[in-house]
Amino acid sequence: MLRLLFALTFAIFLAPDTDSADCSRSYGASVQFTLSELRLRSFASSSARIVTTLPRGQRVEASRTDGSWVHVRVPALNMRGVVAARYLSETCIDGPEMTRRTMPRGDIINIILNESRRGYSGSCACPNDRDRAGRRCGRRSAYSRPGGASPLCYANDVSDASIARFRSG
Repeated sequence: MLRLLFALTFAIFLAPDTDSADCSRSYGASVQFTLSELRLRSFASSSARIVTTLPRGQRVEASRTDGSWVHVRVPALNMRGVVAARYLSETCIDGPEMTRRTMPRGDIINIILNESRRGYSGSCACPNDRDRAGRRCGRRSAYSRPGGASPLCYANDVSDASIARFRSG
């Protein structure tokens, strides 16, 4: 048991911390850190779409509060979203910081799909969407009709080039 504890301690000290929060520097008043893995959401509700899951120690910049929610900007991702206030700390927490290069591929695909759908002005961008009356769009969707708008609706629609552009930007 003691040998395992020593090995784990040794591994932690030798692990590179290039992507960790720099707790030696001082940050502005709006900067906070995630206490645990934390879901970045699209709006202030536990039923809101999850944009990505931030790791423990991720640095965020709080802009305003909305009840028990905080609107944040994640500088390393160049993204905005909403997180639960109780999982943030003003004290620096050592941990890996997610960047666009380290973000999971599935999260990137979901972000690209949602941005594409948000760019469509009607209610039937994709076949699985619902129209204003609550009916499934199916073949009436912009995706299913040739010409005109071409929203991305499925993971297969997102190219490797789009993912590479997202990671570099």
